[in-house]
Amino acid sequence: ASAPGSETATLFQLILWLGNVIGLYYKERYAVERPHVVNPNLEPYLPVPTFFSYPSNHAFQSFLIAEIFARTVPEHSGILALYRAAGQVAINREYAGLHFRSDTKAGQKLARLCAPMIEYVLEEQILRVRQEWY
Repeated sequence: ASAPGSETATLFQLILWLGNVIGLYYKERYAVERPHVVNPNLEPYLPVPTFFSYPSNHAFQSFLIAEIFARTVPEHSGILALYRAAGQVAINREYAGLHFRSDTKAGQKLARLCAPMIEYVLEEQILRVRQEWY
């Protein structure tokens, strides 16, 4: 059911897109500089995005996928793995020097706070995903 053209894959892509738009709004609102700007001695391991650091969009989008999938098919055995993967994505961005821990925590919290609204906005797609899994 998780094939590239599946309803689940479509839901995940929609969440990523919405998460990007929402996250970029908050990045501009808070305008927190990246770690390498705060500490010029830091050399990130990955190319540094040009937009602000807070909140972490990777954390936000990853946790938002986990939150929405948990609400969509709560009995699915892969939900814990989605949360673990989201945490790993977020922490890896910290290790790479792209984010502060506060960025990660804010992305995770934003996912929890936005999940009910995203669930409402994507209601029809969520229903198609439920049909795909049940």
